[in-house]
Amino acid sequence: MNKFAKMSSKFSLMLALVSLLSACGGDNGQDGNPGEPAKPPALTITSLNVMVDKVAVTEGIAQVDFQVSNQDDEAVIGVPSATFIAAQLLPQGYTGAGNSSEWQHFTAETCAATCLGSLTDHKNGHYSYTFSAPFNGMNGVTFMPEATQRMVVKIGGDKLADNTPLPITNQHYDWQTSGDNVAYTRNLVTIETCNSCHSNLAFHGSKYNQIETCVTCHNSKKVSNPADIFPQMIHSKHLTGFPQPISDCQICHVDKAELAEQQNWHRVPTMQACGACHTQINFPAGEGHPVQADNSNCVACHNADWTASVHSDEDKTAALMQFSPSITSASMDANGTVTVAVKLMNPATGSVYSDSADKLKFINDLRVYANWGTSFDYTTRSARSIKLPESTSVSGSNGIYTYTISGLTVPAGTEADHGGLAIQGRVCAKDKVLVDCTTELAEVLVIKASHSYFDMAALSSTGRRTVVSNASCGNCHGDQKLNIHGSRNDLGGQCQLCHNANMLADATAANPSTTSFDFKQLIHGIHTSQFAGFENLNYPGKIGNCAQCHVNDTAGISTVALPLNSAVQPLALDNGTFTSPIAAVCSNCHSDTSTHNHMTQQGAVFAGTKADATAGTETCAFCHGQGGVADVLKVHPIN
Repeated sequence: MNKFAKMSSKFSLMLALVSLLSACGGDNGQDGNPGEPAKPPALTITSLNVMVDKVAVTEGIAQVDFQVSNQDDEAVIGVPSATFIAAQLLPQGYTGAGNSSEWQHFTAETCAATCLGSLTDHKNGHYSYTFSAPFNGMNGVTFMPEATQRMVVKIGGDKLADNTPLPITNQHYDWQTSGDNVAYTRNLVTIETCNSCHSNLAFHGSKYNQIETCVTCHNSKKVSNPADIFPQMIHSKHLTGFPQPISDCQICHVDKAELAEQQNWHRVPTMQACGACHTQINFPAGEGHPVQADNSNCVACHNADWTASVHSDEDKTAALMQFSPSITSASMDANGTVTVAVKLMNPATGSVYSDSADKLKFINDLRVYANWGTSFDYTTRSARSIKLPESTSVSGSNGIYTYTISGLTVPAGTEADHGGLAIQGRVCAKDKVLVDCTTELAEVLVIKASHSYFDMAALSSTGRRTVVSNASCGNCHGDQKLNIHGSRNDLGGQCQLCHNANMLADATAANPSTTSFDFKQLIHGIHTSQFAGFENLNYPGKIGNCAQCHVNDTAGISTVALPLNSAVQPLALDNGTFTSPIAAVCSNCHSDTSTHNHMTQQGAVFAGTKADATAGTETCAFCHGQGGVADVLKVHPIN
């Protein structure tokens, strides 16, 4: 049966069912019985929505009524299985002074071929599940009628009777037996924050993908090992390999108003949560900290303001807000000498610094880099640079000082191209203000680097293609917090000035692509744990989800799409040979012999002459290009 016939048959069946069920309802405009139709039946399903209508308790036994619909808000009928997880929340301080709020697991009941309780499909997208027994006493937990209760409904991962697959979906519902809105709940982080690094985070066979689901089981009433209680487990798992400063709690505990207890990380300090990071401390034994038998006295010393201050960058941020350099003009003469004007601002006051960089004693380092040839990924292997604190300006007034950078290579015929510039630096600070770098206990802070482009006459908005951005890198690494070579953190445009196609790969390596310092090869090699020194890197997302790093171009197409931009150069090997551009990029990840053979059959060149590697014989885009049968945008798990 073809797809159209299948859908038509399914629609006819649903229509007949809806008509039959409609006859059961009254015609007085009032709601009918639970079998009455509510929404049109779903014909296609790409995503599922679960909405809990209510949870009612009769003689101690809970019944949950819920709806299942598809992406178009159409009723999904015939769900073959579901899991129901129940928990209750003990309020902050209920188990002892200083203790945080705590989930208690009652039970998890699954209905599939068999069912502990009773699952009813009302045949209109509405379902009801009645638990097998009262919650009170389940798992040794006393049911507290006035406490906040949580119901989690998990469906999907299987198929309807007509083989339509159901995507896995978790939905939680917080409720109280009084029927009123819950007085309190415990939500500290969002799955969206987690997925900024982890992509589509899911556990236990990909069945559970919401934090609100995880905490219903990862609590002291369900897990036997205290290290598996959610706060302790998550903190300890992120101690190694975390791509940002581990001391900055707000990387995960993002300040979001919809989170009921979003400020708990500094308002409710406990031995359990804090000790998961401060592993050198044994609180009861008094090792690394005065003896602490319980959490009752934690906040006496570690009050909310103090904890927030030491676990954030507010002091550094305040100091860094007092200095911001920028390039205001640039041009180049026929000899490859660039004239650059630099403006030094104090954003906190809105004023400029009247002195040049060599006279400002709070500047630890300030450099400008330049390279030429954005349409072919730069002419020079290493960009030319100057150190402003060690350079005398050519001229200057009104806080803007002019310098020259010499030695750029401008091949004949490329005069109409563009060049790239980057500025980076470090400053000294103490107690939230910039200070002379000789000041005792002064801290050296890295400023945000930036890049710009220029042509022979002036600054230009046209430059090197944009493949990744500081924002996309910042999903994991923070807003320009990853400092390379001391103070280079503009991953979106600075790094490529030196990490360009003039870098050479190791021709003797099993996969030469992962040995090159060319930016596109280097980044792929690092994040796939193939680059030397990064073998133990554990990429937290789906490595095939190119969109986690790659941005869209001006036409809205991902920069991972084929055909490649014409500026992409072949991979240069240290024995004088070259690998054609598409093969070089794709073999960063697809490095097995059979794939290489496939690439070669389609015109790829591995370790050949430069003439062959640039001859344009690669036909990859025929199948893997946009709209092709194996479009890279479709075969990769991009979301």
